[in-house]
Amino acid sequence: MKPDLVIYILLNVIALLFFLKHLLNKNTEKQRLVVGNAQTIGKREQQEDSFATTSTENGLLAVLADGMGGYTQGKMASHTAVETFVRRFRNTGNIHPLEKFFRETVLLCNQRVLQQGKGERSGTTLVAVVINENELYWVSVGDSAIVLFRDGELENLNKKHVFQRVLEERYLSGEISEKELIRNPKKKRLTSYIGHEGFKDIEIYNKTIRLSPGDKVILCSDGVYNSLSELEIEHLLAKKTSPTRIAEEIIDLIDRKDLPHQDNATLIIIEYK
Repeated sequence: MKPDLVIYILLNVIALLFFLKHLLNKNTEKQRLVVGNAQTIGKREQQEDSFATTSTENGLLAVLADGMGGYTQGKMASHTAVETFVRRFRNTGNIHPLEKFFRETVLLCNQRVLQQGKGERSGTTLVAVVINENELYWVSVGDSAIVLFRDGELENLNKKHVFQRVLEERYLSGEISEKELIRNPKKKRLTSYIGHEGFKDIEIYNKTIRLSPGDKVILCSDGVYNSLSELEIEHLLAKKTSPTRIAEEIIDLIDRKDLPHQDNATLIIIEYK
């Protein structure tokens, strides 16, 4: 056999081994992600939260939307946003760059919610994460939360699009007093949500987060974090059990509190094993 042919064959064998190693690593990473979820209707007449998880060659997607209870079509809005996000994720061959994919998909969600609303007021928050191998990417609109639980502590990854942020800026600049900041009745009002013509405020990650074994990524509606303290959530997340069991225990605790105006509460927990 000619030396050039031997070298050619060896190079191809080496390239094939590298490809198989990369494929094995990707499959291993996917197996390290364990997902759990749970929700409660609370004291509302209907469940207006929607959520979904799905996996493709681009990684794992988790998306959660909280329909706006004050609007007549909150459930429609949250369902449409989640369905649109999942469908586009599954039908897009290569979603990179993810910043562009997130922005285009959220704008498409807004367009679809407006179309489905047919002139009626409707709206929803939306948070979504993509985990590709062990890299975490995320996008956020509204006041639902994306949280990282690491080494026993919670870290909020996204900001809430609520009027309180505007009030805090005014307070820091000296425009309003602390009393005005605390007592403003509109401080929880959303300043950005999917389902209105002037929509433009989208928060997209500045840099990816490299997950480590034991990390948990949590997506939740405000019915979760407005009902439980951080200490209560941290205590449950620290348990050595499955994400499904933890999610169920968090929702059980919310139900046991029996708060008089309990909102819909939904969460997704993704553990990187």
